[in-house]
This record gives sequence, C-alpha cells and structure tokens, in this order.
Amino acid sequence: MSLDEHRVRPKRRDAALNNERLVRAAREVFAEQGLSATLEDIARHAGIGVGTVYRNFSSKKAIVESLYDAAIDSALADAQSALEIDDPWLAIVAFFEITAANQARDRGLCETFLGTDGFGPNERVAEKLVGVLSPLFDRAHAAGVLRDGVSVTDIGPIFAMLNSVYHTSDDHPDLWRRYLALMLDGLRASDRPALPVPAMDATAFARALTTRT
Repeated sequence: MSLDEHRVRPKRRDAALNNERLVRAAREVFAEQGLSATLEDIARHAGIGVGTVYRNFSSKKAIVESLYDAAIDSALADAQSALEIDDPWLAIVAFFEITAANQARDRGLCETFLGTDGFGPNERVAEKLVGVLSPLFDRAHAAGVLRDGVSVTDIGPIFAMLNSVYHTSDDHPDLWRRYLALMLDGLRASDRPALPVPAMDATAFARALTTRT
C-alpha cells in the first residue's frame, strides 16, 4: 500500500465519523429546539467546527431533508404495524398514539410533518402517506367503528391541533394524551350527528401540506 493510500484512508474514516456525529447531533438539536435551530447550534452540539458542517451539508435544508426521509419511513412503518392489530379501532388508536408520542418528543419531526419554515412534505410524500394509511381507515369504516365522514386526510389538521398542546406545560409533558383521547372520542362511531363539512380529498390534502413549505 502506498503512502498516499495510508493518508487517504484515515481521512475517509475521520470524514465518516464526522458525518455520523453531525447527523446524530442534528437529530438531537432539532428534536429539542425545532427547525429554528441553526447550523452553529448543530456544530456546537456535535463538538465540531461549523466549517465541517458545511463540508458535509450545503445548508440546513439539506440536513433536514436527509433526516426527514428517514422520519417519514419510520412513520409509515408505524402505520403498517398498526394494521397488524386485529381490532380495527385499537389499530386506529395505536397509530395516533405512536405518531403523537414521536412528535411530542421531537419538535423537528412534528414541524417537518406539518410544514414549517420552508420544510415539509412534497406531493409525492403526501400521496404516499394517504396510500399507506388508507387501508387503516378503510378497515375501521368497514367494521363500523369509525365515524361516518372521517377520512385519512383528517390526520393533518388533527396533528396540527395536537402540536399546540405538546409543549404547553413542562410540568405535564404528557398533557397531549388527554386531548388526543378527546379527539379520538370524536372520531369513534357512536350515534353521532353527521360532520358539518366533508373532509379534504387527496389532492386538497397534498396541497394543504405542501403550501405550508
């Protein structure tokens, strides 16, 4: 092995370690501070210079998008797991509880899903969400446990409402569970009157998510 190869390999290992440290730090900083966190915040948390951040990612947007792809895949995996629950209503509850719990402990994930500061789902991701979650809602409707008129596209406004509760009180970090229970009670079929307006269709849902970015 040449001297040049000896020199290159440690540099590559260092670069890989810096990148891993940077991504981990970005995930932790965004989870705590949300998308308002700066590249300087991330560099400080990672214990590296801000120049190293720019060598790995051209912008904060590039970091957010790399994390966001993984977050969406995780959310879709949770939805698939919920479908494995035999009881259609408990499957709906599990999806909302798991997703809300993830958002409550990760500000960046929640803000990205809802669309904040230029970050958020594109139309392809919105369509993917509808495609994966529709069987969950269709099964609940077929079983007669989901209120007439409730649609998979209602998840956007529901999580937006929960977002206003997630960090209401540091003394009661699980307060959101109370309001999720109230919302779920409103979704459940139980001799309730018809909803006053229809849900968004898939096109309007995608537009609502993407226009926030």
